[in-house]
Amino acid sequence: MRKQTTCLMSGPGVQSLMFKSMVMLFALCILYGPAMAQNIGDEQPQLVQVIQSSKSFSETLRAFREEAGKAGWSILNENNMAGVLSVRGFTLDPVVILDVCSGQYSARILSNDDYRPVSAFMPCRVSIYQTADGKVFVARMNTSAFTDMMPPEVAEVMSASDQEVDMIIARAVR
Repeated sequence: MRKQTTCLMSGPGVQSLMFKSMVMLFALCILYGPAMAQNIGDEQPQLVQVIQSSKSFSETLRAFREEAGKAGWSILNENNMAGVLSVRGFTLDPVVILDVCSGQYSARILSNDDYRPVSAFMPCRVSIYQTADGKVFVARMNTSAFTDMMPPEVAEVMSASDQEVDMIIARAVR
């Protein structure tokens, strides 16, 4: 017996938003992917914001956790990628990806059925990593690259959220 499923995210507005977002993301990855991977010159990548920390890896990670907590943000999950991959025989410099969330922002988006497709971008992800030469960086999605594709209220919430994460990172890396 075949199970029938229903798409809860239907309607022309939601489908249009999802289609535009997917097309734009695909186009940006194709156009800017090679430049992002090479991080040419001193320019920041188009889809990712990267900032160097003045602290060690462990100090940066500790400071980020602390600053996020002070700002009222929750760390929902931490993925120690170097640790996970070392179990599989790969040796990497430290990389930890943190899923951070602020209820005041996520509730505004998730409480509206029309905006729930944006949950694919949630929670905010922040990566703290160390390069082979010992430098430590904090990277995250460049939210402003996507806000033009979103409904105005969602763009407003995502921008405000992005500004708070930016301040948390700035305090953590100095």
